Amino acid sequence: MSVTNMNELKPLLIEIGTEEIPAGVAPRMGAALKMAVEKLLADANVAPASIRLGVTPRRLLIHADACPVMQADAEETVWGPPERVAFPDGEPGGAAHGFAKKSGLALDAFELADKGDGKGNYMKAVRTVKGRSVAAMIAEAMPGIIRKLPSPKQMQWRDGDERSDAFIRPVRWMVGRLGDAVIDFTFAGITAGVISRGHRMHGSEGEIDVNDPFDWLEKQCVRADRDARKALISHQLIEAASVSEVTLVNDEDLLDEVTDLVEWPHAIAAHYDEDFLRLPEEVSRIELKHHQRCFSAHDADGKVSPVFFTVANIKSKNPAAVAQGNERVVNARLADAAFYFDRDPKESLDARVEKLSEIVFQDGLGMVGDQVRRMRSFVLDNAAALGVDANDVQRAAYLCKSDLTTGLVGEFPELQGYMGGIYARMDGENDAVAEGLAQHYAPAGADDDLPDNRIARAIGVVERADKLLGYFHLGRIPTASADPFGLRRAAIGLIRLLSDAGQPIDMTLKQVIDEAAKQWNQQRVTIAIKAETKAKVHAFVIERLLGLSGSLGFSKTSIDAAVHSSENRPLYREALIARHVMGFEDSDEGQAIAAANKRIANILKKASNIPAEVNVALFSELAETALYEALLKAETDFNRAVSISDFESSIAPALSVLATLREPVDGFFDDVMVMAEDMQVRANRLALLARLRQLFLNLADVSRL
Repeated sequence: MSVTNMNELKPLLIEIGTEEIPAGVAPRMGAALKMAVEKLLADANVAPASIRLGVTPRRLLIHADACPVMQADAEETVWGPPERVAFPDGEPGGAAHGFAKKSGLALDAFELADKGDGKGNYMKAVRTVKGRSVAAMIAEAMPGIIRKLPSPKQMQWRDGDERSDAFIRPVRWMVGRLGDAVIDFTFAGITAGVISRGHRMHGSEGEIDVNDPFDWLEKQCVRADRDARKALISHQLIEAASVSEVTLVNDEDLLDEVTDLVEWPHAIAAHYDEDFLRLPEEVSRIELKHHQRCFSAHDADGKVSPVFFTVANIKSKNPAAVAQGNERVVNARLADAAFYFDRDPKESLDARVEKLSEIVFQDGLGMVGDQVRRMRSFVLDNAAALGVDANDVQRAAYLCKSDLTTGLVGEFPELQGYMGGIYARMDGENDAVAEGLAQHYAPAGADDDLPDNRIARAIGVVERADKLLGYFHLGRIPTASADPFGLRRAAIGLIRLLSDAGQPIDMTLKQVIDEAAKQWNQQRVTIAIKAETKAKVHAFVIERLLGLSGSLGFSKTSIDAAVHSSENRPLYREALIARHVMGFEDSDEGQAIAAANKRIANILKKASNIPAEVNVALFSELAETALYEALLKAETDFNRAVSISDFESSIAPALSVLATLREPVDGFFDDVMVMAEDMQVRANRLALLARLRQLFLNLADVSRL
């Protein structure tokens, strides 16, 4: 279609007002709303000014300063049947009349024209398609757009007429404006209009300014721009910390969460009882963060300060009262923590291990005590490959879940692992064991730092492999929309631990899965892991690896090539190969060799009974001899390159050797017919290609590049 006319521009405003949306959800929903409206307009050839997004706990809002009120008229080309069908005798026949009627056009509106497909002329007409009202288009699409906004859960509510629509939280008002016109749509029993609501406490209800809704909301004590609200909170916290002569403990995740909990933020300083400074730092930080959404601080010496900061959603006339309310709750929670911190060490972690047999790991998978025994056996059997002291690692694996039985971790589950390390030191365990306990849950997310303790890494590897095998055995495999047991997170953690060359683990992914399955099968407490389950877990982890490739520093194609080599290497070595292959695949030689390997792979896939040896006596073409001689030299040079003691240093020379084969390979395919009529010659040429392919596969399957 080609646009034929322009039209009037008016400001566009859509707002969905709700009860408070959980933190972290509204930004995703807002981004999806903006993207959906932009796509709707783009598909209709409607070009508004840049759309601005507003997101708060109580509203999703999009606004454009200028948007066409009418879709532009467009010319549409209508192609009909070919001339030989439409005009069989040089005169319009039934096909011509029928198509004209179907198109709603007079027969004389058509001409005969070449479509460009080399098949002669066709009936052709150009008609004008009248543009629609943009407000009507948006109104028609909005209910469907809202229903598809991403959210972890949806709810239905009944506070009047029965509703059939579901949303993350009850919808209380909606605004739809295109200039003075109302975009008339209904969702969840609410019809869009012009009335919005300000802050729950400080604001009021009224007609929102369609020209500048952000300014109108600001006057209603709502800072709707999320980035601006986050920046304001950060500034207020730093300023409040400066006044209190402390340094704020940086916590970007908490800052994001608080940003999504308030519309009109005000940072307020408070203090907890200094007696609680005797608690480990993480105890007070976790209490403040996870239970009160408050920010911790350090004093001038870098030590924990009793000063903390809350971000209120109101501008209180009495900030001291707000501070006191938070102090009462925090002091009560820390008093509970202190009680357990004093009581827990009376029973050692060693003595607590038996209690793990009373804690369910997962229905159908036995107890946590069973898991600990599997982990202990795994790390003991594979200590050398894991790069750890066997005695220390088995001790850490034995104790790593004991803190689950303590009162403090029971009260504050977020402290598991960390308190294990604290209590281990109190019990007299050595630093390596204690630090292994403290760090073994890391990394918790894709962006978290890896543990610097080797024992923690070893336990982290086996725990994740053990979990994946157990849940896959039960059929609890993640779907596109649900992963309730965090199995993707487990796979990503396993990948990051195994692919890190800084502290290499000399076990292949297959070995890790096989060894973890062996522990399940030898234990015979609950289940037996089948080969099919192991294969599914392996495929699942590789799929996650491909998806994670960019953040790990290599391309999806390069790691795909590396993990499909004929050599089964530890994952950190595959990652090193992938990083080098990235440069190779972008070179002219790499692209040519990749194309040749694709061709070779396809040829060999269809072949059968390929001889194991190449018979030079059957060569009849110079290109065959040239490729064979180049291959012999490349094999020698390749083996010399990969014999370098430092594995990473061997990769680039090995790739350089493979690059030298470009010309003889090109020459072979230019001059030689692989599938010769003589079956002996054909088989010999296939054997030559198979040997060539095997050389490449030693490093990576470059046909996947």
